[in-house]
Amino acid sequence: MRLGLNTLVYEVSNVPIEKALQSACKFGFKFIDYTPYHSGDITLMDRSKRNEVIRIFRDNGLQCSQMLLLNRHIASQDPAKRKETLEYMKKCADFQLELGGKQVIVAYGCGFHESGMMQEEAWLNAVTSIREYAQWALDRGILVGLELDPHVYFIVNNTAKMAKMIEDVGTPNVYPNIDIGHLCITREAPHTLEKLKNRILHVHISETDAFEHTNSIIGTGRTDFKAYIDMVLELGIEENCKRHGEACVAAIEMGKPGTFVDNPNRWVQESLDYLGKILPELEL
Repeated sequence: MRLGLNTLVYEVSNVPIEKALQSACKFGFKFIDYTPYHSGDITLMDRSKRNEVIRIFRDNGLQCSQMLLLNRHIASQDPAKRKETLEYMKKCADFQLELGGKQVIVAYGCGFHESGMMQEEAWLNAVTSIREYAQWALDRGILVGLELDPHVYFIVNNTAKMAKMIEDVGTPNVYPNIDIGHLCITREAPHTLEKLKNRILHVHISETDAFEHTNSIIGTGRTDFKAYIDMVLELGIEENCKRHGEACVAAIEMGKPGTFVDNPNRWVQESLDYLGKILPELEL
């Protein structure tokens, strides 16, 4: 298993994506989880900037291990918002292909429960939207990850709902993203991942205080990273990745929109120091 880095910690600190990628290279990272936020927002980039980001990836031997999709309205009551979200997600996937990667992730627990909306309707909207997207992605060789988010207003907020969403969507290119910090909040022990084992391809290493998803420096919270990493390895994540021709990556995810990151390089270094002690087998 390789260790990757999510660009979000730099975006939250208002470091431009070009500098963020160069910093990741200096730390020795090869695998990058790309968050299209602030300076990295694909929808706000002109062709010149897109080409520059692609060049940095190519020239430094970086691989985009995952493209995050900020899909806030994927289950909305408003069909126009759902359509707009799908078009945005397709643009992100196209950029991921330009970067040479093929994994994307449907974030925000596959959508929100909007006020005044029946939860069953939200579920059906999410299933329909994700299925349409996954079928579009299948012809392009794109792997679509789903993220579990731990709070009540998210549609997929535990591993049982994750398994059910994958079943209901019903396409072979959909997989569960394993965010360790989220599982700490939902109180789901490592063995609960057994039901997902044949599809696990990617891991987020994120921190929590056991009640809030803090996305703070790794090692400053309550998350038992080693127990979950050991379990996904036991459940065959590396074999799953090999079947899809993908590197097996656990990416450090830090920073939270609306919060303060004083020095992202310090956050990365302290996280690497901690992970080096508890999971020395994870290589950059």
